[in-house]
Formats: sequence, structure tokens, C-alpha cells
Amino acid sequence: MLNKWYPWENRFKSRFGIQLALHIVVIYIILRLFFEVRFPAYFGYDELMERQTVIIGVIFSLLVTAVFAAEHFFYKWNDARLLTLEMEQLTTQAQLEALKLQLDPHFLFNNLSIVTALIEDQPAVAVAYVAKLSSIYRYMLTNRAQNLIPLTEELEFIKNYLFLYQIRYGAGINVRIRDMGKALHSSLPPLTLQLLIENAIKHNVFSTGSPLNIHIYFPGGNAMIVENNKMPKATTEPGTQMGLNNILDRYRLMNQQAPVIKDDGAFFKVEIPLIDSDNY
Repeated sequence: MLNKWYPWENRFKSRFGIQLALHIVVIYIILRLFFEVRFPAYFGYDELMERQTVIIGVIFSLLVTAVFAAEHFFYKWNDARLLTLEMEQLTTQAQLEALKLQLDPHFLFNNLSIVTALIEDQPAVAVAYVAKLSSIYRYMLTNRAQNLIPLTEELEFIKNYLFLYQIRYGAGINVRIRDMGKALHSSLPPLTLQLLIENAIKHNVFSTGSPLNIHIYFPGGNAMIVENNKMPKATTEPGTQMGLNNILDRYRLMNQQAPVIKDDGAFFKVEIPLIDSDNY
């Protein structure tokens, strides 16, 4: 009952005072009952001894209440430590999944082939391509230990990431990113956007005539929605839902509102709650 109405976390002073008062009342009742029977007279107890016993009882109540409070906060601290370790593990996993994707031999071969082709025909684009590729690795290595990253930095990273795909697929991928508005100063777990966009690219068939349209927008300034049209592949790719599950787990461990996933058959939409890093 006390945990429900007076939790230690939110109402520490009230909870400590009420629990101390209850302990004192219980000990006082026990002492009064003790002194009502003949034991005190039999063992030589007098009024002074009774007062001393009551004072000792109050001190004992204070110590017991302090022990209860210390035990509660020790378990809370231990739980928080375990959550932090699990969060770090998931963040590392997301980084590894992203790096695994980028270091995949096919990915590197495709990018090197594109750079080789661009050097002859479009040297300026080739230089930009290499610069974007290096910035992707720099971003992932720099932010690998972070739980949160500013939305502005994540969007800048994803523009570099999309540049590679748009050079490769041309008009086969269309990405629209609306103005951030009130979401300008918000944050989110690093690589969230990369995992969502990679999920869309990985599980859909698209071409110049039937492009993959990805729409990123920020309703109300407290959420980010990533939406794409569905043109699913005939066979399911390995690792389906892995990226989405990683995002869901990280939000759960940060005690944040869970992302919402909607699939109506024609469109796939993920709503990501944005986080105020000052209050995290």
C-alpha cells in the first residue's frame, strides 16, 4: 500500500516519515502491552526504565526505517546499473550491425565500382562520394558510445548515407525530409534513422519506374515518422525485424515511450518518439 501511494522515488520525505511513524507506533504498542502485565514489577522495571525503553524503541525504529530506505535504493541502483549495461550492449549491437552492413564485401565492392566509374566521367561527384563514405564511418565511430544523439546530427548523417544509395539507384529512391520545426533541439538513439531506412531498402523491390518513396516528417515536434510505400520482395531477407527490435529495446531500456509500428499493406510507418536530452 505504501509503495503505491508513497513510493520512495517520488515522495522520499513523506514515505520516510510515515514508515518511521508506523514503526514507532508498533513498538510503542508492544511496549505498552509489555508494561501492562506483571513482568516489569517482577524484573524490577520502574517508570525511568520504561521511558528509557521507549527512547531505545524510537531509535530502533529510526534505524529500521533507514535500513528499509537503504535497501530500496540499493536495489534501484543495481537495477539501473544492469539497465545501463544492457543499453550499452544494444547500442554496441546497433553500431556493429551498421558497420557490418557497411563493411560487407558486396557493399564495399559496389561502392568502389561506383567510385571507379565516376572518376572518369564525373570526377567531382567521385570526390563527393568518397567524402560522404568517409563521413559515414566517422559518424559511427565517433558516436558509438552515445545513448542519444541530436536529431540535427542524425539527419546530417542520413543525408550522407542516402547520397550513396541515390548515386547507385538514381531515381529509384526518393526521400523527402520535412522541416524539423519544434523538433530542432530533440534527440534520439544514434543510427535509428539508418536502421529504418535500411529496413525499407532491404525489404522492398524498386526501380526508376516504380520508386521507393521514403517520407520523414515531425508531427507536433515530439515525434519523427518514417514512412515508405510497400513493394515487398518475393522472399524474406535474413534478419527481418532485427533493426526494428533493436530500436524498440533501446527505447524500453531508456524508459521512454515505445515507437509505434504500423503496416497497412500499402505503407509501412514507424513513429519514433523524440527525446529531450536535457530531461533524460
